Amino acid sequence: MSLAAIVGFFTLFAILTVSPLLTPIIDELSLTFAEGGLLFSVLVAMIVVGALIGGYAGDRLGIRKALGSGAVLVGVGAPLRGLATGYLSLLLFMALVGLGYGFLLPNLPKLAEGWFPPKQLGVVTGVYMASLYAGAAFAISVTLPIYSILASSWRNTLLFSGSISALVAAAWWLGARDPPSANVLNGTKGNHGEGDRVWAKGQVWLVALLLTSMNVFFYTLGGWLPTIFVERGSSAYVGSLMASMAYFLAVPATLIIPFLSGVVGRRKPFLWILALAAAVASYGLLVAPVGFGWFLSAVLGFATSGIMVICYILPVELFPPSALGRASGIIVSIGFLGGIVGPFIAGLLRDETRSFAGVIILLVISAVFAAAIATPIRETGGVGRDRVEGASTRVRF
Repeated sequence: MSLAAIVGFFTLFAILTVSPLLTPIIDELSLTFAEGGLLFSVLVAMIVVGALIGGYAGDRLGIRKALGSGAVLVGVGAPLRGLATGYLSLLLFMALVGLGYGFLLPNLPKLAEGWFPPKQLGVVTGVYMASLYAGAAFAISVTLPIYSILASSWRNTLLFSGSISALVAAAWWLGARDPPSANVLNGTKGNHGEGDRVWAKGQVWLVALLLTSMNVFFYTLGGWLPTIFVERGSSAYVGSLMASMAYFLAVPATLIIPFLSGVVGRRKPFLWILALAAAVASYGLLVAPVGFGWFLSAVLGFATSGIMVICYILPVELFPPSALGRASGIIVSIGFLGGIVGPFIAGLLRDETRSFAGVIILLVISAVFAAAIATPIRETGGVGRDRVEGASTRVRF
């Protein structure tokens, strides 16, 4: 799990390094804002594909091989972005990184369930999710200083961040091993029908839609929040630092929210409160002075990451190990459609309106939708713990 957390940290570091560099990339390659947003949309599209393949591979081949394959794809694609000869090749390498990240996401819950007892799953989920957000925060905050050191070259910066991902992939293959639990290692052993019917479970699609709305947030903010602050009057460096608060606050959120919701025994109240907080903070980006960006970014990061970590806990509480890879793959794949739509539409809105006001309204709508879609999701906080402690009390829906 420690190695997986390190892989996740440097994967998000490699992905979000692009965000503060969008302006020089757009300038050098003569791109529109929509084309700049498409860099993230293509990446997320491949996360969708990778999650489906990676979830199936984790059930069939084992978590070590599936997750390691994703780490290799990121380790190859991330540094190659710095060697891109033009926009199309940059898109291709971003897609390769997204494919690799997709392999990681559905296998992290399986890895946690394989190594840890049921009572610790919420906290463990928070830990590995915290590593992802910490990598994102690190990328947003240090990319421009690294860019300055490396001759103000976005190519050198992407080559540097991507090379670290390649080293981390090698470390995974050298040090990682599969969990000892046979039914986690191979989803084909036992309970065939439950795994085969995963796609027909209504709760899977509700959780997937909830994750979709939050990925609209995550990837729109990740792609455009520094630029939003710059257009509101901040310097590029200060804008990146303010935007990084969203990811720094995501780290404690992924630890605190699983713990609190586990203690209370309820997940849904936290989903409602956090979604409404995200809606209010998003609207604040439109009407509050730019100096409030520090606070608004912090609220957005805490709220959205708190919801997303619950989205990754829910499959563990709702599915047996034999079906968990496929369930997580469906949820991640559908959920990341929001990450495809969000950055590209944001770029289009900016091109057409010459303002980010429409983008902010899009975020508000996504947050309100998240609060609404959380309502019919089954409460699993207390029931989930009882289910895994007693082999005969698994939640069905």
